[in-house]
Amino acid sequence: MEETKSFISKEKREEGKIGISLFYRYFSSMQGVKFFAPIIFIILFISSFKDSAFRYFVSLWVDDCSKINCSQGFFLENSIRSGLQQATPLHLTLFFLGFCFTTISLLALNWITIIGFLANGARILHDQMVESFSNVRVTFMDENPSGRLIRRFSGDYTQAKDEIPGVFADIVSSLVELTIIVFIVLIKAPLAIFSILPCTFFYYQVQSTFKAASREIQRYTKVLESPIWSLFTESVVGYQTIRAYGKTNEFINHLSTISEDFAKASLLQSRFLRWLNLRLKFISECFSLSIGIITIYFLSQNKIGVGQAGFLISLTIGLDAMMQWLTRSLSLIESKMVCIERIIEYKNLPSEHPSHSATLDKIPEKWPRLGEVIIKNLSASYRKDLPIILHNLNIKFEAGKKIGVIGRTGAGKSTLFQAFYRMIYFHTGQIIIDGVDITQIPLHEARQIFAIVPQEPHLFSGTLKYNLDRTGKFTDEEIWQALKEVQLAKYVETLPGQLNYLIAERGGNFSVGQRQLLCMARAILSNSKIILMDEATASVDLETESLIQIAMKKAFANKTTIVIAHRLDTIHNADFVVVLGNGQLLDYGESEKVLSKLGEGLYSHLT
Repeated sequence: MEETKSFISKEKREEGKIGISLFYRYFSSMQGVKFFAPIIFIILFISSFKDSAFRYFVSLWVDDCSKINCSQGFFLENSIRSGLQQATPLHLTLFFLGFCFTTISLLALNWITIIGFLANGARILHDQMVESFSNVRVTFMDENPSGRLIRRFSGDYTQAKDEIPGVFADIVSSLVELTIIVFIVLIKAPLAIFSILPCTFFYYQVQSTFKAASREIQRYTKVLESPIWSLFTESVVGYQTIRAYGKTNEFINHLSTISEDFAKASLLQSRFLRWLNLRLKFISECFSLSIGIITIYFLSQNKIGVGQAGFLISLTIGLDAMMQWLTRSLSLIESKMVCIERIIEYKNLPSEHPSHSATLDKIPEKWPRLGEVIIKNLSASYRKDLPIILHNLNIKFEAGKKIGVIGRTGAGKSTLFQAFYRMIYFHTGQIIIDGVDITQIPLHEARQIFAIVPQEPHLFSGTLKYNLDRTGKFTDEEIWQALKEVQLAKYVETLPGQLNYLIAERGGNFSVGQRQLLCMARAILSNSKIILMDEATASVDLETESLIQIAMKKAFANKTTIVIAHRLDTIHNADFVVVLGNGQLLDYGESEKVLSKLGEGLYSHLT
C-alpha cells in the first residue's frame, strides 16, 4: 500500500558535530573578512594580557632584591623592576592609572570591532535568507507552520546577531589568557609540566563529552520550541472559532503538553552545566594545588621572591572559573551555531524558478496578442510527492471569450488558477498561451501575462496609488480612468489626499466591496489579455456585484476572462462553461448547452 505523504513537512534537525564548513560559510558571508579578521585577532590578543600583565607589574614592584638575586631575570624584566621600585608614588600612580586607561580602551575597541563585524555578518545572512525565502514555491508556506517561519526570522536571527559575536569574543580571549597563564607558569616553574599535562587531558575529555551532549539537546530544544510559537499564532488568529466549537480545553492541553516537553529539554540543559562545573572545579583545584606546592618550595629556597610567588598563585586563583567559562563558551558556540545551521538552511531554499528558462528572444514581440489558452494533458499536484489534483486536463479557451468554471468544493477550480501561475508541480502537460508554452519561459514573464481578481480582496499598507500601481508604470490619468471604470472615482475624490490616501493594514478603512472594486481597477490597469476571476462577487452585496458586472463587460470586453463561479447567476452571460469534478474535466461547451444540462438535473450536485 502506498504511503500517504503529509502535507505539513517535518522540521529538519541536524545531527552530529558542527563541521568546520559551517564556520567557514559563516565567516565567508561577512564583508571584508580578510582585512578585519587579523586586526580583530591582534586586538583580542593584546587585550587578553591585561590581567596577567597587571599582576606581573605588581609582582616586580614588591619583590625584595635583598633576599633574592634579581639579576637572574631577563634584561627587560630587570629594567621594569628597577624602574618600578625606584619610582616615586606619583609616578607609580600615573603608571598604573595609564595602564588601566589603556586596558579599558582596548576592551572597548575589542568589543566594538568584533561585535560590529560579526553582527554585520549576521545581517548579511539574514538578507540572503529573505532573498531565498522570497523566491520559494508558494506551497512552502502551507507546508511549514507560521511559528516555524517566525522562529527563523526572529529567534535564530537574534542569536546570530546578538549572542554569537559575544561568545566568539569570550572564546578567543579565554584561550589566549589560558595560554599566557600556562606559558608563564612553565617559565617560572618548569616542574608544573607534570600537573599541566594530566589536567589538560582530563579537561579535554570533560569538555568533549559536554559539548556533544549540549549540542544535541540544543538542536532538540529548537525543534520543540517551534510548535509552541505555531500553536500560539494559530490560537490568536482563530480564537473565535476555537471558542465557538468548544475546543478551548483541547488547545490548552496541547499547549501544556508541548510546553512540558520544551521545559524538560531546557531543564536538561541546566543539569549539563552543573555536571560540567563540578568536574572543572576538581581539575582546576588540582592544578592550583600543584602550583601552590611548587611555588612554596621555590620560595623556601629563595629562588623566587614573594612578589613572583604571589604572582604565580594569583594566576591559578579563579582558573576554574576561566576553564568553566571557556568550556561553556565552546559548547555555547556549537549550540548557538545551530541557529546558523537553520539560517543557512533557509538561505538555500529550493527556488520555485526553474533551473532552465528560455531566453526572451524566443517570446514573440508584444506577446500575448490575442489571449488564446490551450491546456494539453495537464496533470499536476501541490508537491511532487503528493497525490495528483488535476488529472489529464485538455481544454481550449478561445481568445476574447468569457469562460465560467463551475464545480463542487474540491473539484480543482482554484487549483487550475494556481496552475496558470505555476504555483503547483506539473507532472505532465502544457499550458500554451498564443502558441507559447508558459513552462518554457521565465517565471516572472509567465506570471505577468495574467491579471487576477481574487475572491478575498487584498490591499497593502501604503497609499492608494501604490496599491493600484506598485511598479510606478502608469500615469495619474490612467489610474483615474481605471477608477472611473469601476465607478470609484467620485468616492476617491472625497478622500484626503485622494490617490495619496493612506490605506490601513489589509485595507481596513475600505469596505469589502470597495476593496474588490480596487482589485478590479488594478486588473484593468495591468492591461493583460487574460483575466482570472475567482468569484469576485461572492462576498459583496448586490449593488457592488452589479458594479463589478458592468465593469467586467466594459473593461474586459476583448479579453479572455476565466471566472470561477460559485453561483450560476455569475456565468449566465458567459460564452462557454467548464464543469470540473475531482480534478477532471466533466463537461465543456457553450454556456446554454451546459446550463441546460444543469436544468435537467445532470449536475444538480454542483449547484
